[in-house]
Amino acid sequence: MSKKANPTVIGLFFVGGLALGMAGLLAFSSRSHFHPQIRYILYFNGSLKGLNPGAPVKYRGVNVGSVVEIFIRHNQATNDHSMPVLITVDKTLTQSKSDRTLQFNQTRLNELISEGYRCRLDAESLVTGVLYVEFDLVSDPPPPVFHQLTPEYEEIPTVPSPVQQLLANLTKLDISGLSARLNNVLVRADMTLGQLDMAEINAGVTNLLGSANRLVTSSDLTNSFASLRQALDNARTLVKRIDGRVDPLADSATNTLYDAQKALSDVRVALQSVSGLLGQDSSVPSDITQALQELSNASRAVANLAQFLERNPNTLLTGRKRPKELP
Repeated sequence: MSKKANPTVIGLFFVGGLALGMAGLLAFSSRSHFHPQIRYILYFNGSLKGLNPGAPVKYRGVNVGSVVEIFIRHNQATNDHSMPVLITVDKTLTQSKSDRTLQFNQTRLNELISEGYRCRLDAESLVTGVLYVEFDLVSDPPPPVFHQLTPEYEEIPTVPSPVQQLLANLTKLDISGLSARLNNVLVRADMTLGQLDMAEINAGVTNLLGSANRLVTSSDLTNSFASLRQALDNARTLVKRIDGRVDPLADSATNTLYDAQKALSDVRVALQSVSGLLGQDSSVPSDITQALQELSNASRAVANLAQFLERNPNTLLTGRKRPKELP
């Protein structure tokens, strides 16, 4: 005959197994038993809607801890209405994400705060509105404000999130005033449009378009354009003819002047030879000398004229411009 089981032993075995299971669950579900944690307290001025215990705490986007508890008031002045949040930073997890030895003490925290590091609330998703705590470097941060009456936790100052700043700016807008101004503008625009004689404006635009159409299709305008084109063609032909004649004429005049200069030079050489043959005592050389001087001046004038015509061939048609008379 089998022995009857002892209910007490069974109960003790069940209770012991349950206790071991709960202890294992707590040990493996909480890293605080294996990883050292450091706690900080934050005070936020805005609403904490969307922030829940267990929410991530991130250092510039990298997860380093979590939110432990959210208070309504904790260790703060009576007229201080900021909302306290207690967070933990996992030292082992944080150190594992850096190749340098990190310091978790009040001195290092003060250095980071003086450099501009602050905590703020950011949204995991704009759709869900779930928030997390971000520890980041803020450009041109406001002076740090601390709220604890007695030192209990290491405190990190906070700044409003961009969403909170946007909402704060929106609350400062005079929505009712803007709505009233917009309504006045719409009423004035409606009154102005109502005063317009649309039938008269339509008739004027129609007449203007008709006049423009008649002008464009007018035979006089077409004939005028044709006459203008013919006049331009004639002027172009005339310019080509003149241009074709000016250069040969200028070249001919220049060549003639060069020939005249050469002839004058030859005559001057002949007169110099005759003057040498007659001797110094004769009265003829003085006359020859004067003639040589005049020939030299004439030769120089012919040379200058030839050079001027070579540079300005159009002078044969337009003439040389007279210098302006001084007043």
